[in-house]
Amino acid sequence: RIRREERIRDRLYRFFSPAVVETIIKGGHRLGGVQVEATILFADIRGFTPMVEDLRPDYTVELLNQFLSAMTEEVFKEDGTLDKYIGDCVMAVFGAPIAHPDDPLRAIRTGLGMKERVKEINESWRERGFFEELKIGIGINTGKVLAGNIGSEKRMDYTVISDAVNLASRLEGVAEPDQIIISEATYLRVKDRVRANRLEPVRVQGKREPVPIYEVIGLK
Repeated sequence: RIRREERIRDRLYRFFSPAVVETIIKGGHRLGGVQVEATILFADIRGFTPMVEDLRPDYTVELLNQFLSAMTEEVFKEDGTLDKYIGDCVMAVFGAPIAHPDDPLRAIRTGLGMKERVKEINESWRERGFFEELKIGIGINTGKVLAGNIGSEKRMDYTVISDAVNLASRLEGVAEPDQIIISEATYLRVKDRVRANRLEPVRVQGKREPVPIYEVIGLK
């Protein structure tokens, strides 16, 4: 039984911060499938492939792993869930499987922390003679999601799916380098704590009407 618990714990550590892992194990939180409100964050390196064209393959892997590790640390600092890596993109969730009243704010703090970590990574590689700069675009949205272990009999992963997830991904797609773009749903939950500028609504795939968006400037 102890070995089984260790295996479960090791697997959970891939997705959750240590504090969340302990809460799940002690509280028996359901990972089987629930509908909850969550805030979803996507962060993606802009133009990574052409940027590393002339970089040695082992250095490219080192740089990408350093980036993904730093982004994951920022997610775990706010007790978020690492949903998945998609190439050089990170998807994180705040509100599943453990919910906090300030999950939208946690997501925004994570985004701001990610931008700072990217600056540190750029500085460390500049000292090694690599003068290209990583820049990330971040999209954040809040809404209802279906959360649970999803996959096949051979492999299942904890993830969230819904239209709210799709919109977060679309917002990341419209974000300029170094921009954090949030939806109106997220903005309304954090407007007293976050400085943000309203931008022109954007048309995104899957939505008939233009979507109101805001650019995060910082915390109040």
